[in-house]
Amino acid sequence: ATGAMPAADAGAGATAVLLLASRLRAAAAGTDQLFEAAPFVRDLRSFLRPPERAPAEPAPPPFQVLTAENLGFGYPAASRPALDGVDLTIRAGQVVALVGENGSGKTTLAKLLSHLYRPESGRILYDGVDVAGADPEGLRASVAVLFQDFERYLLPASDNIALGRPERAGDRRAVERAALAAGADRFLRGLPDGYGTLLGPQFAGGVDLSGGQWQRVALARAFFRDAPFVILDEPTATLDARAEHDLFERLRGLLAGRTVLLISHRFSTVRTADHIYVLAGGRIAEHGTHASLMAAGGRYAELFALQAEGYLDPAAIPGR
Repeated sequence: ATGAMPAADAGAGATAVLLLASRLRAAAAGTDQLFEAAPFVRDLRSFLRPPERAPAEPAPPPFQVLTAENLGFGYPAASRPALDGVDLTIRAGQVVALVGENGSGKTTLAKLLSHLYRPESGRILYDGVDVAGADPEGLRASVAVLFQDFERYLLPASDNIALGRPERAGDRRAVERAALAAGADRFLRGLPDGYGTLLGPQFAGGVDLSGGQWQRVALARAFFRDAPFVILDEPTATLDARAEHDLFERLRGLLAGRTVLLISHRFSTVRTADHIYVLAGGRIAEHGTHASLMAAGGRYAELFALQAEGYLDPAAIPGR
């Protein structure tokens, strides 16, 4: 009103304008973030809403023959399908191996056969019956899976193993038997509180394990599940040579009477399998026993020879 302003009022006014501008910018940024996040909230609501499906059929009993016919599966934004026209047969009680280079589709096929993913094309049959309409939870109940990217639960050691079949978590003797079978019993008993020791360093009192020890705990979890169909995806990836040899020497005995699908890059572990399937580019390139595949001189023989070169005199490798 007078055309003049005291210095103190001018300073307070300038500060107020700057603070107001800062608050307005923050409000505008918050509004932008809200609009950006809105689609994710919609996705979350859609994810949490139970899908509308027809009532599932009861899961069939464990198979005598599992057959995959023309299986196909692709990941979003992938340039080619992960699996394309895969056919294979697994008979009850067999040890069947999957081998192939990285990206050939081995783990994806294991996830389809364990009913974690649904195939985009083709069928999975139990004893000639398509299980596409069966209750997936019931199908998974008869499968035990150990993937190479297994979980490390920040729980006591006994609970880490019992999560393989939570409804039997109170069966301490079964937990210890599973740990013994996986070669984990000795080091778990040596922990400060034995099987009651909290695993993982994130919480006070927690004890971390080495990579190989964690893998043995995960393997014990698969044994504790006590399922008729066992899928092992690189089960010895972090084990040393002695531990790996010891495990595979005992594997047939440990899993006697069960069907095993074994995925491994180490040909020394798959050569004793009843049947071997070689994947390449999402397709079955060849299959047979170790002897027949070596005699055929195809992809399996080539990969076997490449791996053997590091251990043998090249003159001792067939075909060299």
